[in-house]
Amino acid sequence: MEASLSLKVEGFWLPQDIRKRHPFPKLEFESQSHSSGRPCQPEDEGAVTAFWPRFNQEEWQELLVQLRNNRRRVPTGMEFWNRFRSALQSCDLQLADVSNPLRRRALDALPGYTGFSEPMIRSTLGAMELMSFEAFPSAFQSSPTLAAAHRWQPLNGLQGRIRFYARNPVMKYISIFPFLPGRPIFHDSDIPELVVGFGAGNVPGTALMIAMLSLANTLTGKTAPIALVRNSRQEPIFTPIVLEAIERTDPDLVCSIAVLVWDYEDTRLQETLLSQANLVVAAASDVTITQIKKQVQDCDQKSHVRFHPHGHKVSFAVIGREVLIPGLVDPSSQLEVLDIVALLAALDSVYWDQFGCLSARIHFVESIEESPGSSLDYARRLELQLRSLSEYLPRGSWPRQAIHQRFDRYRQLEITGKVRVFSRYEDDFLLVHDEREISPASFISQVNECQGRVIFVRPVENLEQIHQRYLGWIPSSQLQSLSVAVGQSGKGVNAQFLRFAEACGKRGVTAIRTVGRGAFPQLAYSWDGFLPLDMISSRMDGYFTTMEFDYPYDQTWKLLR
Repeated sequence: MEASLSLKVEGFWLPQDIRKRHPFPKLEFESQSHSSGRPCQPEDEGAVTAFWPRFNQEEWQELLVQLRNNRRRVPTGMEFWNRFRSALQSCDLQLADVSNPLRRRALDALPGYTGFSEPMIRSTLGAMELMSFEAFPSAFQSSPTLAAAHRWQPLNGLQGRIRFYARNPVMKYISIFPFLPGRPIFHDSDIPELVVGFGAGNVPGTALMIAMLSLANTLTGKTAPIALVRNSRQEPIFTPIVLEAIERTDPDLVCSIAVLVWDYEDTRLQETLLSQANLVVAAASDVTITQIKKQVQDCDQKSHVRFHPHGHKVSFAVIGREVLIPGLVDPSSQLEVLDIVALLAALDSVYWDQFGCLSARIHFVESIEESPGSSLDYARRLELQLRSLSEYLPRGSWPRQAIHQRFDRYRQLEITGKVRVFSRYEDDFLLVHDEREISPASFISQVNECQGRVIFVRPVENLEQIHQRYLGWIPSSQLQSLSVAVGQSGKGVNAQFLRFAEACGKRGVTAIRTVGRGAFPQLAYSWDGFLPLDMISSRMDGYFTTMEFDYPYDQTWKLLR
């Protein structure tokens, strides 16, 4: 669907009852126009203009008063989450309905403004249920203890396991003392009244995640906080559409949320907001996070403010030898296992054109003795799936020059006998099988090349080589998640994989999930080392790593179905 000339849409969200009260009689607005994902003039052909209010100091304070008054309307406890699940089901139906005006607004505006293809946006609107909140209440059923600092522990009420890695060097050792494992890691309830969030980048949904996580208060039976989220100028449209869809079903659920745009550099405004906040959640570039952290620290001298940073991260795919056996067929579906693994792994790299932190960049493939060319076979299957997804989920309107330059460079490297380019020049992706010995600097450079559907397949002798070599070359603060294809039908996680996962956690990986889930994270698990419990509690310094499955093979096939 082509964006029309001078299409203008709201790039903010305020509860409808606040709008009806008209508390801001002299409100001014600011706008920004994009075409094919790049800034342009409002009058340019294909321009999509998003606009948002520009509050003065008095209007900001009035907004906070209005949101504070709304807090008592928000239901609490399981009543909230039962109503919220019903509202999400309605939201799914609204955004999947081709005649719904909210869906039409998304398809009219988001492709032109963000640069992502219309089929990508359409697919997201039709798959909102994959960004599941179903298990979210289970994340509060128990509080992890220091036993998780010693070994993997079960997640009560959830699939998977959890580990905790203390940053305090003393705690790394005393946690193994016999009298300490039962001690809770979370030590104080710290329920916020105001959460200030910052969502950056052009990948839709970050501001929505922050707003939804902020509502964790309700599971304690406490009043919901004000959730004031600063949205990105690069993508201010998606979150307001989803919140409006929820509001149409049950307005009380989202009446204490506001999603707006303001300047980080407005130090007076930042001080006004941050000095009143109890919790600040920032998903942004490392430079922006450093700036916000400094502002939070300045405010923290006057009041206690917790800070959750989510900076630049990278993720990878891991393909275990169990799923690489030639001719292996899934007994229940009669589909060849490697084809399905390649499809789901391709999806992890293709979704949002690899601009998300959860997008798999390099696919590590474990070798097997009975099939020396297993990684090449995987690359062939991956090529076919990437080409198929290119038709179903086309690449966005990004320049192809970078892909073509890398294609030419890696084709020249084929003379070494260690590199093979599987994609074609005209493809909208680059797929390279690279088995060269590589230096740490060259590996990091290769990882940084993986944006816009640039994917490398790298064979490894065993899983241990991944964390012993490659992950160790990347700063731990920049590692995020692994999408894995491992295991066998009906079998749980074995001791060898637990050791591998623990070593990856020590390196800095904070989430291990099965292939295909990268674009739709499950919010009940770790997000960059923070749990949902971190929204309402204080704890010792460190980070959590969660493994989001008990039976990895079976969960992979459940996702496919």
